[in-house]
Amino acid sequence: MADQVIKEKQQQSNIVSYFKNTPKHGGKRDQPSSSPDNLSPSMQQVEKLARLVNLDTSLGDSSVPSSDSTENIISSVEKETVFKLSAVVCATLKNQEFMDSIIPLITEKVIEMVKPKIIQIVHECMQPHLLSIKHNKDALILKDVELNKYKEEMKMLKTKLDKVKARIEEQEQYSRRTSLRFHNVPAPTDDNGDIIKPINTDALVLGICNKNLNLNLNTRDIGRSHPIGEIKDGKIAIIVRFLSYRQRQLVFNSKRNLKGNKNKIFIAENLTKHRYDLLHRLNTLREKEIIHSFWTHDGSIIVKSTENSRPKKINSRHDIYRLGGEVLEGDDQNED
Repeated sequence: MADQVIKEKQQQSNIVSYFKNTPKHGGKRDQPSSSPDNLSPSMQQVEKLARLVNLDTSLGDSSVPSSDSTENIISSVEKETVFKLSAVVCATLKNQEFMDSIIPLITEKVIEMVKPKIIQIVHECMQPHLLSIKHNKDALILKDVELNKYKEEMKMLKTKLDKVKARIEEQEQYSRRTSLRFHNVPAPTDDNGDIIKPINTDALVLGICNKNLNLNLNTRDIGRSHPIGEIKDGKIAIIVRFLSYRQRQLVFNSKRNLKGNKNKIFIAENLTKHRYDLLHRLNTLREKEIIHSFWTHDGSIIVKSTENSRPKKINSRHDIYRLGGEVLEGDDQNED
């Protein structure tokens, strides 16, 4: 029992010594200016304990606090210390300047620790697929090579096709070299003004050649003739194939004699559809005064940009584009 009392007195002595050697152990706690200057409950208990220790030991053992009371006081002090530390931590976390400086450091450290693991995980996940990716890549390379080969073949075939089309077009035009077209030819009518059918186109052509062109032709000079298109305003267009190129050229060179005729009859070469399209585009350019004039000679189309410029031969739409013609809908701009 005596040992127990000695032990408790030693504990009390240690506590009193701690608070004596601790700054402001007997003073007041720092308080905000707006709060009362009061001691905390735990400090009051400690000071009470100190006063009890300084009392005359003659009061007897009954005046000494028990061991449980001392432990409660220590526990209360520890709790208050923890509370103060918590307040400091919370205030620090609310400091934006501190957070702005510490977060990048924490982030960098976390990335440094996590990055190798992420790389390892990604590598392990990708490894099974790398072989498949490589195989597909090689297959795509082969397909690309094969596709380029087909593109080259198609390009060659298109070039050959364009040449064949040009050759066929030339041959078609050559087959028309002995024929001409007579436009705005008045159709014969009866006394009632009705058109007489069938129309004798040979007689109409020979009448124009002999009367208007001052030539001397007969039916033996004409291989075949027939109307083309519809009859408009009592006039028709006639296509004529002469027996020889010389006869055809004789008529074509005499067409200037038709200038100023009351029926506006005119003679033109029998061209292919492609060349008629070029003539139509050239006529648009002439109306816009982009070119000076154009004409045909033996199936060839000739144009002059200005009155004094040299004549140029027109073979394709690209030649029209170079003169200032527009690309129309449906045009193949790769046409040679």
